[in-house]
Amino acid sequence: MNAPIYLSYFPYRLNFKYPFRIAHTERTGTDNVYVLLRQSEFTAWGECVFIPYYSETLETFKTLISNTPLPTNTEDIGAYSSYLKNLFPDSYFCIGALDIALHNLRTATTGLSITAQYNLPENTKGTSFTFGIADDAELERKFNDNPSMEYYKLKVNEQEVNRIINTYKRLTDKPYTIDANQGFSDRNEVLKLTHRLADEGVAYIEQPFHKEDLESHAWLKSRSPIPVIADESFQNFQDLEKVVKYFDGINLKVMKCGGISEGIACLKRAQEMELKSIIGCMSESSVVNDASKQIAGLADWVDLDGPLLLTNDLFATQKPTEKLISLLSTR
Repeated sequence: MNAPIYLSYFPYRLNFKYPFRIAHTERTGTDNVYVLLRQSEFTAWGECVFIPYYSETLETFKTLISNTPLPTNTEDIGAYSSYLKNLFPDSYFCIGALDIALHNLRTATTGLSITAQYNLPENTKGTSFTFGIADDAELERKFNDNPSMEYYKLKVNEQEVNRIINTYKRLTDKPYTIDANQGFSDRNEVLKLTHRLADEGVAYIEQPFHKEDLESHAWLKSRSPIPVIADESFQNFQDLEKVVKYFDGINLKVMKCGGISEGIACLKRAQEMELKSIIGCMSESSVVNDASKQIAGLADWVDLDGPLLLTNDLFATQKPTEKLISLLSTR
């Protein structure tokens, strides 16, 4: 189909059910923008989130769309996304919103899911549910509010890791994983932690040290009995050749890598490099998460709980496009 594609966008604020604290920051929500594409009678949505510790903002998005011609079709979205990344190398989140919207438009016009478009394996894995750093009472409340998840991800730091794990283990014997978000500095303490985690059947530990401290991650990788996963140290495809030397795996997020096209390429290349992979999220709503789920069959673990952490996900249920536009336009 070569009919013109038209774009509209709607800034929005996603609010969290609980304050979200990780090793170095705390927030109560995330600003985002929803992208609507129309082509003839077809419509499709994309989404971009603006995380405070990343550089992209609504103004970044406006600059991108003001200086970018839309494609006339959805036949080669990957090539279009690569073209944009050459023009705007610091706008991967914003490019990801267009990439996701174009994939959803292709679904609308062809009837093929993203999984079918790329002939990917279906995802059969359940998602983890993330607990931000919190006191014991809040951890208990979060678990009691969400008791049926397949496994849980515990955000930790060096000072509170043992308390958090011990509190969690008093609540449940369900599997858990650890995400440190660069919250450690003592190599020996982390190594000791990985042996405890291995004894408890924990699948992996994410990003214990600062993203630029690759040598500490390499040191840990050579000694840890469980995989060491890159999160902040890994952004997109070009980082794969770097992180393979220092980590056992990656956490792939379609926002950080610029969309579905590069996400698929990253996960396939990770398999070739014998890197483990998580497909994760950046606290987005169902627009990004639903697209990410469709490539999750390529990953070893799934961490797509973003919508479960929100109070105002407008896309959690299917609503007519015009009703969504009305809701978003009044915000």
